Amino acid sequence: MQQVTLTRRLRGRMTAVRPGVLDAELRARGTRLETRLVFSDEDTFRGSGILDLGHGNSIAFRSAEDGTLTRSADRRLRHGTWVLAIVGGAGRFAGASGRITSNFVLSPDGEVTDEQVVVLFIDKEE
Repeated sequence: MQQVTLTRRLRGRMTAVRPGVLDAELRARGTRLETRLVFSDEDTFRGSGILDLGHGNSIAFRSAEDGTLTRSADRRLRHGTWVLAIVGGAGRFAGASGRITSNFVLSPDGEVTDEQVVVLFIDKEE
C-alpha cells in the first residue's frame, strides 16, 4: 500500500448552471479540477467531480459529507469547506481511495481560490 499526499492551490471560476447548481473549473500547475455543487439550501451542498493531474492520471471524487458555503468575515466573499471521498482514479491513481479537504473562497464575480490537501492510498502489488 502506497500513501500519497498532495497539496494544491487551485484558481478558477464558479458559474451558476441553474438555481441551486454551480459548476467550477479550477487550475494549477498542470492540474485541472471540474466539479458540480448541488445545494440543498442557501449554504449547504454536495457534489462530485474529477481532479485531472495530467498524463492520464486523475482522481474521481464525491462528497464524503455536506459542504458549506457561507459569508466570510469579509462580507464581499463567501468561504467554503468540503470533505471529499476519493472513489476511483486512472493512471497512477487507479484503485486509489482516500480523502480531499477543500477550503475555498468565492468572490461575487465567481472567482474561486481553493486550498486542497489530498491524502490517498494506492494498492500496489509488489
